[in-house]
Amino acid sequence: MSFLDRLGLSPKPGRYSRRAGLRADRRPERETPRMSRQEVLSRVGLFLALATLALLAFPNVTVYDGTAEPGDVWQQDDVVAPFDFSIRLPDSTFASRRDSVLRSESPIFRERPEALAQTLARLDSVDARLDSAFVAYVDWRQAGARLADAREADPDRETPPDIDALRAAVRRDSVQYLTQREALTLSLSPRQWQLLLASAYDVATGRAGGPTLDDRLLGEAGRIARELLARGVLDVPIDSVRAPTLLVQDIEERSETERQRSDVVGYNQASTLARRSLFAAFPQKPDTVAIGAALFASVLDPSLVYDAEATQRMREQTLQSVLPTRGRVRENQIIIRRYDEVTQERWEMLQSLDYAQRERSGDKKWIVTVLGRTILVFSAIALFFLYTYLLRPTLFADLRQFTLACIVLGAVIFGYLVAGAVEWGGAIYVVPVSLASILLTIVFDSRVGSFATLTLAAIGGLAFGYNFPFTFATLIVGVLAVFSVRDVKNRSQILASAGLVLLAYALVLLGHELLRADPFTSDFWADLVAVAVNAALILLAAPVLWGMERVFGVTTDMTLLELSDTNRPLLKKLSMQAPGTFNHSLQVANLAEAAADAVGANALRARVGALYHDIGKMLKPEYFIENQQPGDNPHEKLKPSMSALVIAAHVKEGVQLGREQNLPEVVIDFIASHHGTGLIEYFYRKAQEAEEDPSVVDESDYRYPGPRPQTNEQAIVMLADSVEAASRSLSKPTPRRLESLIDAIVAARVADGQLDESALTFADLARIKEAFHGLLCGIYHFRVRYPDQAEEEAPSGDGAATDAASDELEVAADAAPDANEERPTTEERSTLG
Repeated sequence: MSFLDRLGLSPKPGRYSRRAGLRADRRPERETPRMSRQEVLSRVGLFLALATLALLAFPNVTVYDGTAEPGDVWQQDDVVAPFDFSIRLPDSTFASRRDSVLRSESPIFRERPEALAQTLARLDSVDARLDSAFVAYVDWRQAGARLADAREADPDRETPPDIDALRAAVRRDSVQYLTQREALTLSLSPRQWQLLLASAYDVATGRAGGPTLDDRLLGEAGRIARELLARGVLDVPIDSVRAPTLLVQDIEERSETERQRSDVVGYNQASTLARRSLFAAFPQKPDTVAIGAALFASVLDPSLVYDAEATQRMREQTLQSVLPTRGRVRENQIIIRRYDEVTQERWEMLQSLDYAQRERSGDKKWIVTVLGRTILVFSAIALFFLYTYLLRPTLFADLRQFTLACIVLGAVIFGYLVAGAVEWGGAIYVVPVSLASILLTIVFDSRVGSFATLTLAAIGGLAFGYNFPFTFATLIVGVLAVFSVRDVKNRSQILASAGLVLLAYALVLLGHELLRADPFTSDFWADLVAVAVNAALILLAAPVLWGMERVFGVTTDMTLLELSDTNRPLLKKLSMQAPGTFNHSLQVANLAEAAADAVGANALRARVGALYHDIGKMLKPEYFIENQQPGDNPHEKLKPSMSALVIAAHVKEGVQLGREQNLPEVVIDFIASHHGTGLIEYFYRKAQEAEEDPSVVDESDYRYPGPRPQTNEQAIVMLADSVEAASRSLSKPTPRRLESLIDAIVAARVADGQLDESALTFADLARIKEAFHGLLCGIYHFRVRYPDQAEEEAPSGDGAATDAASDELEVAADAAPDANEERPTTEERSTLG
């Protein structure tokens, strides 16, 4: 396993996620061809060239070495402001200002009118729990006393008669007491518990009169709580409130009042005040005071709750008004001259210049700055290279096309370099990133264009000082430009794309401008002028595409649109020399275009490939049935092997003719593959019949040279060619016969393995067959017979009456005749060729 395999960054060989649907057995995996060292070095060279150009696009600003201190004599050259920048306050001064604002900012508290009721309810709950615990305690003590009395009454007997019952009662009462006590979450020492229990036991047994200790303490706690809640009790310590006032919001009344910090009581302060009041009520009794304080803390419900979220929002709004700067230094202003004293003011200006240069150019250490830039640039460019290497291996493997993609990227990056050198802020929006997105989408596909846009937006944002508005606008507008041309039908779409780019840029810039404190400055209008120029540059797409096609040999939809014109010389010549073939090609083009649309393939490419797939027939048009006159068939004078050679030769001759006429390779591939390696079945069977031993006939001599269709569009043209030709041989092309014919032909191509190299699935084939059937039914629809028109004579063999079964048998015979059935004539079979 290679290093890239371990990282999961190598192309996956033999992955036919969609192709495997056409065969039950899995084809052996194909090894991904390894690139030679020269090919690897060429890609590395392209990568380094783009990276170097991107690094040059960064602004080259000399970074000030801010080592001087106030009171020093400036020993270096005069320092002149290279650009406008704000004078930053020293960190200590800025922090002091922020802290002062925070100290004076009133925190926000929400008032809880139900706090007193909640506190009193808690008092009642604690009182009830204490009473339950005391009752259980008294029962336990009394049960223990009865047990002791029982033992003393008859000490000579080992087991008094009721001793077991008394022991059980003692255990039950003790468990009940402990359970009730644990239900009370009071932090009391054993001594303090003993005071409470003793008071309750004495009152319960009549040893003491008056209320128990807990009742007196709870009464004091309630009184103290009423007094403090009337003032207002915070749920936070009073020390945490640094402002002299606080804002109290009443949610129910939707009001807000300001209260003095000294008028309210903090939570910790409330406990302190409660202790003081308890000491006054129970002097010289620290344990009693501690019990009362614990009871008070357990029942007090604060009436003012701190609203941290609202306070933070208000403080953030206030802190925004605290600026870290004071004043501004203008471009070309002299900051300090050589041998001048570094005053506090000049030192702050020098420090501010240092900060501004860091923001623009990175760290003041040159090596560190270059290293950081290199890492970021390499990351951005590697994104595009990894995408093509992993997900577009055919593009990555084709050095010419991949070089074209890199040249487009490099041209935009060079535009960044020029824009950075121009002293105009709006120059960055003139760089035609959208034009590059459109070009790459038309030449390759929308995903290549989208990833290139992402890469260029990232590099531009880095080169222009981490300019997020530029990055965001470039990404949004570039992707919209990709969407606008992903299916180009005519050149007017380029004009529409230019308008869309202008509108999208304007909207994004407007949204960003509305977020500024001072919107619609002069920079905004300059940026609008720049994006208008950017949109105008998109109109150069057509001539640039023309040059790219000529230099790099690529075929775009623009070229395919031009080739689809039936008035082009080659198609005109085909219509004159082989009119039947020309008409056949037109019908195949219609079928292929409809089927490609149905499965999401490139309909324009399929149509153009279908128009030119049979141009080789114009060299010997008389050997093909669609161009023959009745009774004139030269195949009757030839041996089957020679007829097969003539039929198969139209593929090779069509390829040669296409190259002579400078047809694009993508169109020539349709000519070469439209029969795949299919069998010229009629002449193969005829040759077998002519031999005593049919096995001496070599099947390979009667197959087309191939290759098999490699793309969905080529496979669709193969099927459309066979279906259109076979449909002409039907005596009565009813919808049912057409459906059976299409099914039989597609099944035969699948069984012969002609579609194995394409990415079609059975679901795609179902949609293709449906598209073929709908179009053929429209072509062969039934017409009304005019009154004076004689009724056609019923075809021989079947008679005038045909039911569903005979229809299907005849269609099947026409599509794939068996050796024992009556075969079609030479004319019918040559139509399939």
